[in-house]
This record gives sequence, structure tokens and C-alpha cells, in this order.
Amino acid sequence: MSVVSANLVISLKEYLNSRRKILESIIRDFETRYGSLDRLREKIEKEGVPEDDHTIWDELIMWENLDSELKKINNILMGLKT
Repeated sequence: MSVVSANLVISLKEYLNSRRKILESIIRDFETRYGSLDRLREKIEKEGVPEDDHTIWDELIMWENLDSELKKINNILMGLKT
């Protein structure tokens, strides 16, 4: 089993926390526009996506990916605390 230096763990935590802040900021922008991820999904389901503008669809995909990455980062950070 290899030993990871304390400096490496600190650097990793700093990077992950920085990345988390960026993701949370982008998600807040989406929340300002659409309320919640579920509301955006419902909007698309009810209204569809305009044929000439797929922005709303692209934003849904991006938001889902941001949410997934944020969960992974939080799980890693939780693991690093133990």
C-alpha cells in the first residue's frame, strides 16, 4: 500500500474545493433562470425544444453533468476527511 503525502492531499482538497465553487456558481445561474433541474425537465417535457434553438436542451444536459460531477467531488472530499 502506498502512502500519500499530506501536501498532496491538501493540494487535492484545494483543487476539488475550487472546482466545486465553480460548478456551484454555474448551477446557481441555471437555478436563477429555471428554478430547479426538475422544473427545467418539466418545461422541456411540456413545451418541447424549439427546432431552431436547442439552447434549453443543451443547458439541461450541461446542468445534469454539472450535478453529477458535483456529487462525485463531494463524495471524494468526504472520503478524504476520513
